[in-house]
This record gives sequence, structure tokens and C-alpha cells, in this order.
Amino acid sequence: MIITTTHTIEGRQITAYLDIVSAESVQGVNVIRDMFAGMRDFLGGRCIIEENMRKAGDRLRVTSQLIDASTGAQLWARRHDRVLADIFAVQDEITTSVVASLEPQLYEAEILRFKRKPPDNLDAWGYVMRAMPFVWGTETEGDNESAAGLLARAIEIDPNYSQANSLLAHTNASRAAQGWGNPTDALAAALSLAHRAIQQDRHDHWAHVAAGYIHTIARRFKPAVEELHEAIECNPSFMNAHMVLALTYGYGGRPDEAFAELAITTRLNPRDQSAHQNASILSITGLCHLMAKRFGEAAECQRRAVQIRPSFGSAWRTLAAAAGLAGDSEIAAAALAEAKRLQPSLSLEWVEKYHPIVHAGDRATYLEGLQKAGLC
Repeated sequence: MIITTTHTIEGRQITAYLDIVSAESVQGVNVIRDMFAGMRDFLGGRCIIEENMRKAGDRLRVTSQLIDASTGAQLWARRHDRVLADIFAVQDEITTSVVASLEPQLYEAEILRFKRKPPDNLDAWGYVMRAMPFVWGTETEGDNESAAGLLARAIEIDPNYSQANSLLAHTNASRAAQGWGNPTDALAAALSLAHRAIQQDRHDHWAHVAAGYIHTIARRFKPAVEELHEAIECNPSFMNAHMVLALTYGYGGRPDEAFAELAITTRLNPRDQSAHQNASILSITGLCHLMAKRFGEAAECQRRAVQIRPSFGSAWRTLAAAAGLAGDSEIAAAALAEAKRLQPSLSLEWVEKYHPIVHAGDRATYLEGLQKAGLC
């Protein structure tokens, strides 16, 4: 991703406008804070990013901060300390890290802004921002339905809004993954929305991530990997693409490749991950340990994941299986009880028919763990 304040970039296509104004285009703005609102009105952005660089010997320190131009409040800050061996490599590394950190912070700021607005005053973007916490922080079937309702309203206002279509696709796929409703119907609807989003904007990384996630849940490993690599090609700094690709490799029985993607996810944004992301990373890590038949490590990762997100249904399922395989019958039984509370449809038949684990042998191991936990 390249951030620019211009309307065009030679040889590049603009795929999104994030309403950021670089401090380099606003001389002295970091000195006169009460001019932020005026600068915002003049330059058209809601946020300003400032950067400061200091050098001592072969050490370089770059500090960055994101500021709400309307209030002057600091939304995010980060310090980078590097050895100045290759200035271009350092520049690329810091740019990638800043961009990876900025996107979720901007969305969080926009979510808070639209929460203050009455629903009658929301546009399509506003409804998408309202839906975001439910999309990425889904804990219950009610959260999923709330996200779907808000995104449907955004699409009603603007049917060609690619991100709204892709997020609704992801929301429908989540229904299948969590065992809410009919997985076949949910995945068919989700894939139709994802294809529509890609047709609307083939450079939209959200659309390709949604398509990849849908293929993952449907056990279509090859197209899932292709779509997720396409998403990363569109935006190499998009953490969710790397995280979903790690999940895909995990379900596909390729834990080493999954761990490599998780390492990229953590490296892109080591300190600003949300509780939802931390729990997801732990759960994917646990899944990979299970695939590698390290059942004790798998159970420990899932235990930590559900501590962070107590309604994380798929983590409870995998905790039950891993603990059963590790011989911890008490934890396995308790985890299974919670998994069945969150997913009443959970059964050995459901796992065999719908669980995203690709290979029959890996599913057989997973089923064995759930049987030991008491699932029938």
C-alpha cells in the first residue's frame, strides 16, 4: 500500500481513500495544534500523520503519530528504533509497519465517529463502520445478525459498494464456520457476494480475503490460497489476509506454512493487535499444533484463546478435541459442553460433513479427540 495526498500516482491505481493528510504537506502543524481543524477543512482529511526522525551515530529513531484533525487528539503513536545499515531497507520496513498499523486505527476512529451519529444520518460508509465491530468481533449469532443487517443497509444505499459486499460475504461464511444455520446455503450466498465485490473492484483486498475465507470454510484449499495471495498482492500490509491464509494452511494440514504467515502477521503490527486478533492468532496456532500432533501445546493455545474471547466457538471445539487427544478428560469435557452451548448443532456428523479441515485423515484425528471428550 502507498499512502499519498495526491489524486493520482503514476503507474498505480487508487484503490481506497483513507482521509489522511501527511504532516509533510502541512508545515508547522505540529506546533500550532488549534489550527488542525482549519488545516483539515483546507486539505480535506480527517486525520493527520506526523513523523519525526532523529539520528545518533548508526542508530535511527523514527516516531509516528496519527492525530484527529478535528480535535487534535492523538489516535495512535509508534516508535521505531533501527540500525542504519541500509537506509532504503529501513525505509521500506518502517513504511510497511506504519501502514499495517494505520488501517485498523483509522477504522477504529471512524467506528467511534459513526457511533455518535443517529442511524438516520448514516451513509453506506457509516453503516459499514457500524458493522465492523460485529464483523471482526463476532461472539454470538446475534452479533452476526447485527453485522448482516447493517451491511445489507449499506448495500441498499450503494449496491456497488465493494467493501460492504465483501464484509457481508465474510459474515455469511462466519455463520457456516460457527455452525449457525445451514452451512451450504450460507456459503453459497457468501460466495455470490464475494464474486460481486471482486467484479466491482478487482483490486479490493477485502473482497479477495472474503473469497479466500469462504473457500477455506468450504474445504476448497487451492482457490482459497489463490484468493488470499491475490489479497496480499493488492495490499501486502493487510494483516487479516496473512491471518486468514495462516488459517487456510492450518486447515489444509500445512502447519509450517501457517506459522510463517502468523509470523508475518505479528511482525506487521507487533503491539497494536486487538483482543480479537490475539485470540484468533492463538487459536490458529493451536490448530497448527493439533495438525502437527502436538496436542498439549494445541490445548494450551486454545485455552488462552477462550480466556481472551469466552464465546469463541471454534476455539472451544478445538480445545475439546486437543484436550481429549492429550488425555485431559476433565478439560475436554468442559470445553465440549461450552462448544455445544455455543453451537447446539455440534455433532460428529456435523464435523465430518462441514468442518473446514481438508484431509480425511486430519478430520479423523480431530473426531477422535471430540469422541474422547464425549461428543456423539
